[in-house]
Amino acid sequence: MRKIIILSASALAIFLAMPQMSKATTVQNEITVIQDKAVKYQESTPANLPEPVIKSLTKDYAGYTIDKVFLGDDGTCKVIVSKGTAKNVVFFDARGEFVKIEKPAPVK
Repeated sequence: MRKIIILSASALAIFLAMPQMSKATTVQNEITVIQDKAVKYQESTPANLPEPVIKSLTKDYAGYTIDKVFLGDDGTCKVIVSKGTAKNVVFFDARGEFVKIEKPAPVK
């Protein structure tokens, strides 16, 4: 009998404490939106590529030919290279370091 009373009192204490604990916790979510500036590229010649970009292309894309070169208004470079039927668009930052590689958009 004594155990039942203690168990009932414990259950009542936990039952009464639960709503207070759930109200005490508040969650705030912060959303940060970063909007990239749209880079405008202008077609150029391979002779205008920065030296680090030329070194990276000759090292990592040996055997590829440079089809087109685009220089961005923020100093970035976009180079379209091809080897046979495979084409890639290689992006470099303003310091001439590799950023990413993409497949070119299909021509309509």
